[in-house]
Amino acid sequence: MALTPSVRFIKRRSVLTLLAASVAFANGVATPAAYAESRSETVRYYNVPAGTLSQALNTFAAMSGLFLGGSGDLLSGKRTLGFQGEYSTSQALDLLLSGTGLSYKIGEGNSIVLIDPNKVSEGEDGITMSPLMVEGGRSSATLGKDVTSSSEIESMAGDTSNLTDLLKSNGAARFSRSSSTSANSASMRPDEVSIHGQSHYQNSYVIDGMSANNDLNPGDSEDTYSNPISPTNLSMLSGSSSQSYYVDPDALESVTVYDSNVPVEFGGFLGGVISSKLKHYDGEDYLSVKYGISKDEWDEMHADESLEEDMADGDSLEGEYTPEYLKQTYTFTGAQGITDKLGMTFTASRATSAFDQSYVKNIGNTVYGKQGVEYDDTVDNVMARFDYKASQDLDIGVSMLYANRYHDGVTNASFDSAFVKSHQALGLGIDTEYRMNSGVLKTLLSYDEAKDTLDSDDSTYTYHYVDYYNGNWPYSGGYGNVNQQQNSAKLTVEWLQNAFDVGTYEHSLQTGLELGYKKMFYEVDGDIVSQNYRCINNGCADSNGDGVIDYDDEYLRITNIIAANKLEKTYHSAAVYFSDTIKKGDWTHYLGVRADYSSSLGNVDLSPRITTQWDVFSNKKTQLLAGANRYYGRDFFRYEVNSTLRSWRTMYRYNSDGSLNRKTNYTDQSFRDYNLDTPYSDEWNIGVIQRFGVVDATLQFVNRESRDLVTRTETADGLDYYSNEGRSSTDTVSLTFETRNPFEIGATDTYGKLSISYQESERNTISDVSYEEMMSSDEIYYKGSVIYESQLPSFDFNIPLSIGFSTRTEIPDWRLIVANSINVQSGGKVAQDTGENYTDSTGTYDIYDDLKFDQLITLDTSIEWKPELFTKVEGYIKLSVNNVFDDYIDKSTSSNNYSYTLGRSGSLEVGMRF
Repeated sequence: MALTPSVRFIKRRSVLTLLAASVAFANGVATPAAYAESRSETVRYYNVPAGTLSQALNTFAAMSGLFLGGSGDLLSGKRTLGFQGEYSTSQALDLLLSGTGLSYKIGEGNSIVLIDPNKVSEGEDGITMSPLMVEGGRSSATLGKDVTSSSEIESMAGDTSNLTDLLKSNGAARFSRSSSTSANSASMRPDEVSIHGQSHYQNSYVIDGMSANNDLNPGDSEDTYSNPISPTNLSMLSGSSSQSYYVDPDALESVTVYDSNVPVEFGGFLGGVISSKLKHYDGEDYLSVKYGISKDEWDEMHADESLEEDMADGDSLEGEYTPEYLKQTYTFTGAQGITDKLGMTFTASRATSAFDQSYVKNIGNTVYGKQGVEYDDTVDNVMARFDYKASQDLDIGVSMLYANRYHDGVTNASFDSAFVKSHQALGLGIDTEYRMNSGVLKTLLSYDEAKDTLDSDDSTYTYHYVDYYNGNWPYSGGYGNVNQQQNSAKLTVEWLQNAFDVGTYEHSLQTGLELGYKKMFYEVDGDIVSQNYRCINNGCADSNGDGVIDYDDEYLRITNIIAANKLEKTYHSAAVYFSDTIKKGDWTHYLGVRADYSSSLGNVDLSPRITTQWDVFSNKKTQLLAGANRYYGRDFFRYEVNSTLRSWRTMYRYNSDGSLNRKTNYTDQSFRDYNLDTPYSDEWNIGVIQRFGVVDATLQFVNRESRDLVTRTETADGLDYYSNEGRSSTDTVSLTFETRNPFEIGATDTYGKLSISYQESERNTISDVSYEEMMSSDEIYYKGSVIYESQLPSFDFNIPLSIGFSTRTEIPDWRLIVANSINVQSGGKVAQDTGENYTDSTGTYDIYDDLKFDQLITLDTSIEWKPELFTKVEGYIKLSVNNVFDDYIDKSTSSNNYSYTLGRSGSLEVGMRF
């Protein structure tokens, strides 16, 4: 099998351009001038390796900038000898197709149609064959949009086990301080990411046009702090993620991140849009099998010196540190042509991690030992895509998604009963594309359901004071069984009008309609009981005279019961959007507007989107761009649940003789009367794109002013309520250099990217889960002034400087790819209580001071080799070493918290492709 093509970036032009080109190729006619770039027969340097014709065509398209079309069947089973050197376009095509039996038809502009001269015939309707879009390399840089192709993902240095791992080189993105630590090195949960300073749960995740967001309670997502409802701590089931699907990147054809100037077809975000596409059938049948492994023996773990003995013994510390673990991944990917018009791709994978988890049993300074379990964490993925060419003008696609993460464990020593927690998502999407003379009609009908379940060994939680009195551990029990689920359906209809002229202006129109339905529920499956026992006599005397102080000397003082119950809500939504891309000379203007309505909050939200781009010297080498946009965010089922949850609670208080003292039935009005506006973010940005030879440089400034953020606040009488008091302001300056075509040194091709970004973010809530954490009204002393605690710097994701430098060197003759990634992150700071007080005439205040973190510099490297083992059988070996120089920093925020970044770690992948 052939080495993955030398040029592997996917070229993304406007949707209208691609669709119009596809129509033109299908009919064998010239591409309209509105969509075509002039094709030059000037000589170019090409380096197309031998291999499958479909892969070689992608490489050729990337280097030449051409659009290619033709029947997918033409490529099946065909290979090319490849070529290298300086040739004109026609000479290069002749060499590429030599020995394949194929020829080509040249249209106007950038259109080429592949044909079999022995079989194809041309009539009044043109060439009657299925169009095949052969996508080329990375187009010129675009501000606010970054595309990563499947081949880039496969050879990328560093961990690429989930979707958000792929964003580590994006200058607009910041990761949680809790990510990449020794504490969570064995966890399979994806890291959360903040874009332009917005909360991590305010991103929009999209897969083949389908929403992939968890809108139940995505803010509370840390596994190590999972705390589902108990009678004394009412809370939704947590430990999930803002993503509904834990996507295996091997299933993806591309990932596009929009962080600014986001088009009108996207809504429901304050941060950014992460839009993924499943792999499409391209005419080549194959099966790929991979096995990956990483384990603690290959890692350097770091912790406080006082904990080194425990680490050496292989113990888990406070449920977070995992010094002994084994992670394994099994992946099957493939593509298969089913009929002349129907093909499919599929990916099935299982990733597992096994380790011990334990918590210290302590009350105050008294330690009673540890509570632990053997912890298993598993993520299953099955994703498939069917592409059907119904006719020359109609394409139909079906996307099928399934993902399931399930793990067992405990969350602290008090709730010592083990549980199994599962997050499962299932989705189906049907999309169509119908090409007409005047434009393209696209539709998408999708349905998905995402659910979280907690299955505990015990539904009763007990405290025995006699145990405490006798020096024993007094707590036992579990959380009970809890279920939550969201079912979503969406219909999208979109019209893309072919470009037309009005006077000297060229217009490209886009209109769309979205209709949505969502059903959510939260369920307590069986009563959850909490029992508190006290001694019959003060001081825990031997009340029954049996000579010992035991449970017979206690009485049941308080019982709290959360009754089995279910809250279910149904919501409807609608959105319409319109945009016009206007071109005249060197100027391009994008004018768009989007209107959204959702019955959950009952608001109508209007989002204007405006950008202007100027080609300064009329040669596309220097372009200035400015934009002004508004984005509206998401809302969550947690608001509704908190309006009801406490009403499921009943408390019984008993006398020492066992008689009922009183019964309290709770009602919950604390959240019932909230009337929330939809949070929104106003953005303005300005930037420049400069081309230097094969390198594109971009410099951009983005300002985000977010308002009406949802916060949780407490009234004077102790009731909680939600309000729109939150606000934030973020400035991001980013500079990026990226190769458009490779640097050639000898027989090697090297691609590179350097990204430098600086971000300042302020918000009036400390927590990045402000809709659920209390917004503090306490006053404190900080930097010489008395301020509100909520005015302190944001705790998480607030990392000012980020630098990323990555390279990918391909050696075609050796079938080898070497990738490196250097990441630099300034430590930033958080404010913490010093334990000292400041007193003036207005009162006494806690003194807060900055805790500054060290800068972290890491080098990740990988070597990927694809030897040809047999005819049509290709091997695969990838060795990765992360943090090669074992650099690490202390992320601890208190003397009771030990958090260090993970040191050097390694992984190995092996496989075969048939």
